[in-house]
Amino acid sequence: MKNETKRPSIADILEIKSVAIVGVSAGMGYYWVHSMLQWKHDLQMWLVSRREGEVMGHKIYTSILALPEDIDFAIIAIPYKAVPQALRECHQKGAKAVTIFTSGFSELGTEEGRQRELEIQKILDETGLRAFGPNCMGLTYPEIGFAFMPTVKRLSGNVGFLSQSGGVAISTYTAGVESGVGFSKVFSFGNQSNITPQELLDYFSTDANTKVVGAYIEGTKNGKQILESMKQLARNKPVVTIKGGRSDEGSRAAASHTGALAGNIEMWNAVFRQANVITVETLEDLVATLSIFSLSPRPKSRNIGMIAISGGTSVIYTDLCIENGLNVPRTSDETIAKLDPLIRDVGTGLGNPIDLASDYYLDQVTSEVIRIAGEESRFSSLILEADVHNMHQVASIMGAADIIIDYWKVMAKAGRKVVEKEGKPVLVAIPEVAYPGPRAEAWEVFVNEGLPVFRNMNETVSALSRVCDYYETQERRGF
Repeated sequence: MKNETKRPSIADILEIKSVAIVGVSAGMGYYWVHSMLQWKHDLQMWLVSRREGEVMGHKIYTSILALPEDIDFAIIAIPYKAVPQALRECHQKGAKAVTIFTSGFSELGTEEGRQRELEIQKILDETGLRAFGPNCMGLTYPEIGFAFMPTVKRLSGNVGFLSQSGGVAISTYTAGVESGVGFSKVFSFGNQSNITPQELLDYFSTDANTKVVGAYIEGTKNGKQILESMKQLARNKPVVTIKGGRSDEGSRAAASHTGALAGNIEMWNAVFRQANVITVETLEDLVATLSIFSLSPRPKSRNIGMIAISGGTSVIYTDLCIENGLNVPRTSDETIAKLDPLIRDVGTGLGNPIDLASDYYLDQVTSEVIRIAGEESRFSSLILEADVHNMHQVASIMGAADIIIDYWKVMAKAGRKVVEKEGKPVLVAIPEVAYPGPRAEAWEVFVNEGLPVFRNMNETVSALSRVCDYYETQERRGF
């Protein structure tokens, strides 16, 4: 217990100014070097390998102890037999924490693997050194330029994420930033031999830069503690979770992945409901839900207004909203009176969804409709259908495909104004029908205006429903 009190906290270990990569290897394409040097930052970087040389303008040292200065943090990517010595040397060089990327420990499910992990746990306890892992990616901290994946955008924001899986952490960060979602910190904790998920949840609870937290959990070594930490966190900040190992087959996969005992899914779900922790089943729904919490004001009710191009899809979208627990109130007579002079085409409908038909192609009309709909007191949120395939087809035959991006800019700015003036969420669904190039261009326009974007309407309305569930539960419980 004496050593325990001396251990740096999560906040302590995030005070990083110098980093050593131990195990620089051409075999992985210098993965960690590319990851840590892709963004401009002020971190002092040191490279360590058995062979001297140079990579990306940085000298390679042959041992940790040979480094000319002390370090704050180390990434350990060497064979498991060399990990214990590396930990001791990192401690000698002043490191507060490490990422143990190396696998070959308790996740193997063998006595030998468990003994290896116990050995490194003993070293960590003796030295007070903190460690992510083993068998994990560790830390991504965009604000200071620290990353565990290469060739990705740098986007700091208000979403915190912790994951038992490095792959899930990479996918979530990559998908999130492509959707305009920025991250405060991303933690991949692997076998959780030292730094535990409950400790990370407790950190996010007090982190002023984190507004909402996402989590991927397979299983834990102390289920009661992590669930209590989730419960306390969810009292103040939304928590969106994917529970891995829901099926028997998934539980077996979890055991071989991180050595986790996934536990009974009914028990987990019951506790999640009690704690007001939102659960999703896919990474896409995870990112979609996080994006609304991160980028949008709190919706005042479940009442939504929709602006679309087609009567048929408007019917489908209305059904989706109702089936997901949202309300689609009729547009007020006052608002219809404002909209009617703008609309010239037959076949339109103004009662909600607002079906513009061919008037949708006129950017100034669509922009004004968005403004007026945003002022409608019956609508607490707006959902815009960005119908790329229709717009691309019409623009192509009219020789206007090269300027269609300007249409999306007008639409996006109108949506942004509603968010800022009315304090309402404005969500954009860009259906994955066809034309991936034009879709990507439109997607980027809406992301640049800070609006949450979604791949289809079902993803949009289900995510919004989850957000409403969270806030309504909070209100009922008096938080």
